[in-house]
Amino acid sequence: MTTPPTAHLVGDFQIDTLITGAPWRENCYVVRHQPSGDLAVIDPGDNAEAILQACAQGQVRYILLTHAHHDHVGAAAPLCRHFNLPCHLHRADVRLLHHAPMYALRFAGKKIDVPAAFETFDQAAEFSLGGQALAVIHTPGHTPGCVCYTLPGPAGVAFTGDTLMREAVGRTDLPGADAAALKASVTRLLEQLPPATLLLGGHGRPWTAAEAQVWWQNAGETSP
Repeated sequence: MTTPPTAHLVGDFQIDTLITGAPWRENCYVVRHQPSGDLAVIDPGDNAEAILQACAQGQVRYILLTHAHHDHVGAAAPLCRHFNLPCHLHRADVRLLHHAPMYALRFAGKKIDVPAAFETFDQAAEFSLGGQALAVIHTPGHTPGCVCYTLPGPAGVAFTGDTLMREAVGRTDLPGADAAALKASVTRLLEQLPPATLLLGGHGRPWTAAEAQVWWQNAGETSP
């Protein structure tokens, strides 16, 4: 089941949020540069048909993963096939991507495929939508290859995956996780982002970097 999308308008961008995949209710984001029609899909967790419908009025340029847990990649393979595109992820999560079908079957009873084509990047990666940069910040901890994608500006956007969600951070009791690394990643991320930045996490509701900073100052001593 996929919840109907909600939209955020930020500068030249419309960002549609699709909540996919019971019971995790993972947030998939369709990022549209309105002047050009260029699109990026971030974390296609499940229900490829709903994501395709959200992409109908535009040209998909990228399929991007914040990390490779099965609930974030379940629709990646069919989208890659449909658009004849690779998906992109940090090179440190390639092993996890290959293991995603096993975890999906074990924990969700679902069969998913590893995308036939994927490309890896490191900390220096940057993508472009309509000539505007969609930058990458490596935020290891929840997984070795966790990243956040950012659209710049004093009122920009950060797609934070499971690194940082509303009043929560990602689990660190899973293979490859590192609690100390995640704590350092969240601290470093919030130091980089302007306070008005809209934070769109992998699960749950949006909030701002300013709200997150206040929460983290109180919770960071005990989280994750």
